[in-house]
Amino acid sequence: MKDMKDRIIEAAVYEILHNGLKFSIREVSARAGISTKTLYQYFESKEQIINEMVEQSIVEMKEKERALLSGSSLTIRQKLKDALVVLPGGFAFGDIRILNDLKKRYPSQWAKIDNYLNEGWDNIRLLVSEGVSEGEIRSFDMELFIQVYVGALYHLMENQMAGRSGRTLEESLASMVELLLEGI
Repeated sequence: MKDMKDRIIEAAVYEILHNGLKFSIREVSARAGISTKTLYQYFESKEQIINEMVEQSIVEMKEKERALLSGSSLTIRQKLKDALVVLPGGFAFGDIRILNDLKKRYPSQWAKIDNYLNEGWDNIRLLVSEGVSEGEIRSFDMELFIQVYVGALYHLMENQMAGRSGRTLEESLASMVELLLEGI
């Protein structure tokens, strides 16, 4: 059985997916089948709920990366490719509009995602190092790669928001990673 915090987060995800970040505590508590008083025993504010969701999505991305690293059936190149397309998808942040809204309305929570995207490269570095040492990947400037990747990801997000892309963010990201890893 789910604990109460998980029920509240699940209800918040539902509300965010249907109403964006403009959801209310009252809507979340009703969706979770609890009183607002009970909700406030677990979370002091809407911001704290969103913060928990952000932290859980980062943990989810790290777990997906670790699972890819430990999986033995894939080549290093395939592991790297798959790890580079991991997005915060388990919660409401898979929707680009919600990520953009998060950036505007909750800058401290957005900063956690931004920090992870810019600094959370330990697993990727290990994979690249292994690929280089085994001769499967040529040596390259990892810091430049990170800058290009993050810059391109943010550009894809902006294009998605402006409606200039006929594809989902995930499809665009997969194409971008293919181009970065395989070239033209």
